[in-house]
Amino acid sequence: MNFRSSLVLSFLSLGCGATVWGIDAIVAPVAVQAYTARVEVILDRAANESYEGMVRRAELVARTAAQRGFDRDLLANEVSIVVVGRNGGMAAPVVTLWVTRSQWQQRPEARRWATYYRNSSRLLGF
Repeated sequence: MNFRSSLVLSFLSLGCGATVWGIDAIVAPVAVQAYTARVEVILDRAANESYEGMVRRAELVARTAAQRGFDRDLLANEVSIVVVGRNGGMAAPVVTLWVTRSQWQQRPEARRWATYYRNSSRLLGF
């Protein structure tokens, strides 16, 4: 084998290696990581509002935050929303909503995926 044929063989092997690498990059795309979008909302008590009224407002806020979280961020595969109620300087969680994107698409109901904190009414002074 002379110098010229070994040079051609070297270029061919280099080209094949680059081609195989290029195919590998196309076949195995870069993985995208999904994550949980977390939101905390502070909800002040309205004048003469009952605890049940605050819970209903907290549900609406949690539902809206979940929908917006999925709409705004396509990589978020789940959302976690904590709605904290405030009354007279005291604060406590009222509703927590944790749901995956697929669950929300099947049933976009805050009550289905929410956790309620019954003792918060006493902690908030109701």
